[in-house]
Formats: sequence, structure tokens, C-alpha cells
Amino acid sequence: MTELDRRLKNVQQADLSESRVNDDFVLWLKTWGQNILLVALTVAALAMAWHWWGQRKERERDAAWAELGGANLPASLKEVAARHQATDAIALMAQMEAAGTYMTSILADRRFDREAGAADAALTPELRAEWLKEADTLYASVAARTATETSMGGLGFHFAALFGRAAVAEDMGDLKAAEGHLREIESRAKGTALANAGEVAAARIASLQSLAAAVQFAPKPPPPAPVPMPTPGATNDAGGLSLTPVSGDDLVKALQGAKPMNPAPAPAPAPAPANP
Repeated sequence: MTELDRRLKNVQQADLSESRVNDDFVLWLKTWGQNILLVALTVAALAMAWHWWGQRKERERDAAWAELGGANLPASLKEVAARHQATDAIALMAQMEAAGTYMTSILADRRFDREAGAADAALTPELRAEWLKEADTLYASVAARTATETSMGGLGFHFAALFGRAAVAEDMGDLKAAEGHLREIESRAKGTALANAGEVAAARIASLQSLAAAVQFAPKPPPPAPVPMPTPGATNDAGGLSLTPVSGDDLVKALQGAKPMNPAPAPAPAPAPANP
């Protein structure tokens, strides 16, 4: 066999091997190609769905923050909190802002839903008690939702709600309940990044204790004694003017030219001397 024949034989064998590889690849594509294509399409669809879901959540978050920024009255703020319980901290912020609106009106003694010069702008005792209860309910809800929080943001909401509850209790005259809320802040704040909140709570506890102490007032002084004044025409045994105690009203009337209420009796005129 010549060299040329050997080369031709090698070429034929190489062509046969390549043909077998191509046939195997085609068979593999026929067997698994559709499944691989289906998996690839599924992955692409999931990626597109994840992207769409992320964009939707972003739009919902933006809309929720816009609603919070546009709400001013407690009723609208409570609606925002109810709709967006799971969106960031919007519910907590809405409840705190609503409670703060109630407390601001109570401190100013002016309704937030009335103009400053309106005839019914002042708070009635019934409305004041109702708004104090509403504010306490909102503060209690925030405090309950953040009771187990350990992050700085969660502790901030928790302490702010407890400070609010203490203010409500103090305004209602329940100093014991106010002290309980403040002591909880003092206890939880130890060893945290918000330790200064505990110091503020301790200072307020001291002020509450001073308010609870009984206040001693000075006794009322006795009324002044009547002022003696001279009675016209009256003399004493020594020949001087007779001073008769006169009340303040009689003194004023005497100065105005009126007759005193209790004048001293005028002495009888002396008898004329007899003619010799």
C-alpha cells in the first residue's frame, strides 16, 4: 500500500467518525432538545415575572408613601395605616402621626377640624376625653407591634409610643400608669443605642413624683381688725376725741360724707349757769 492509499484510508475513517458524532448529536437533540428548550423558556419567564413583580412592588411602595404624605386628618391617616400594614413602616408612621394630631389639638385646646376663629373651635370636655382615648389606642397599637423589636428603628417607634401613652395618662390624671410606661422605657433603653431615651424617662419620672406629692398651702390670714376713727363731737374722759372702732364700709361712707352705721352717742349739752 502506497502512502497515498494510506492517506485516503485515514481520510475515510475520519469522515466516518465525524459522521457518527454528528448522528449522535442529532439523536441527542431529538431526545432532549425539547426538554432543554422548555427549561430555558421557563427560566426566562420566571426572570421576567420576577422583574415585573419587583416593579409592581416599587409602584405600590411609591403610592403608599404618596398617600401618607397627602393624609393630614387622623381619619385618613388611620385608613392609610389599615391599607399598608406590610409596606415598610408606613402603618406605624401613620398611627403615630394621627395620635400626634390628637395630642396637639388637646394641648392647644383647639379642634384640628375647625378654623382658628370658629365659634366651636374650642374643645369640649367630652371631645377632649374622646380624643385622649383615641390617641392612647393608637399609641398602644404601635407599642404592641414593636414590643419585640431590637433594631434602632423599631426601638424608636416603641419608645415614642410609650412616651405618648405616658403623656395621655398624665393628662388624664393617672400618674401611676404614666410612671409605668416611663419605667418600661427606662428598662428597655439600657445597653441600646437609644440609652438617652431612658435618661429622659427617668427625668420625667422624677417630675411625676413631684406632682404626686401633696402641696401644702399657707393658712388664710385672719380678717383685719376694724379701724378706729374719731367721731365728730364725741370726747373721752380726758377731754380728747373719742375713737370708736369702725368697719371698712363705715369708714368709706364716712369719708364720702355719709352717716356712720354705728355712731357714738353725742354728749348732752351742759346746763346754762344760773343768774345771781
